[in-house]
Amino acid sequence: MIRINLLGDALAQGAGKKPDRAEPMQVYAQDEGAGRSTLPIAGILFVLLFSAIGGVYYIWLNNEISRANQKRDQLAKQVEELKKYIDLEKKFRDQKEILQKKEEVMLNLKKNQELPVHFMEELANSLPDDVWFREVTQNGMNVTIKGEARTFEAVVLFYNRIQSRTRWFKNVNYPGAGKQGSTISFSISFDLQNPA
Repeated sequence: MIRINLLGDALAQGAGKKPDRAEPMQVYAQDEGAGRSTLPIAGILFVLLFSAIGGVYYIWLNNEISRANQKRDQLAKQVEELKKYIDLEKKFRDQKEILQKKEEVMLNLKKNQELPVHFMEELANSLPDDVWFREVTQNGMNVTIKGEARTFEAVVLFYNRIQSRTRWFKNVNYPGAGKQGSTISFSISFDLQNPA
């Protein structure tokens, strides 16, 4: 920017004197480089500020990483200390599972132990006076009875009584009966069921 002094010598004019000679107009030129010299300083300050912020952020990150590593080491140490308890807990769970299986087997055995008692009781209650057994066989839950009776009516009565006791007997099968001398031979098969 250029400034031009049109007033001449300000002191001379202020005293009322005329200057001895005509002074040429003075032109003052202000250096434009002075305004530009602040740009590199601002850039340097910006770089220094950015570097300082980056340095602080780097130090903060290093501290966070250090804390995280310390926490990880503490947790690993705790896991090592608790590993024996974790193994003990796993052992107890396995033992509990084994005991539950044993208890289930015992309950099933007890339930199945009661089944023959109820079976014999129901069979005895279904048996008419004129019927007797020669052979009773069991294959799994299937029971086959071979017996003799004095009359066909007694065999049919026995078959009807077994068939009516659906709580304990199912799939009652009566293939037939035949006369053998003075008695009637018969065969009846059915499946046992446990009404738990």
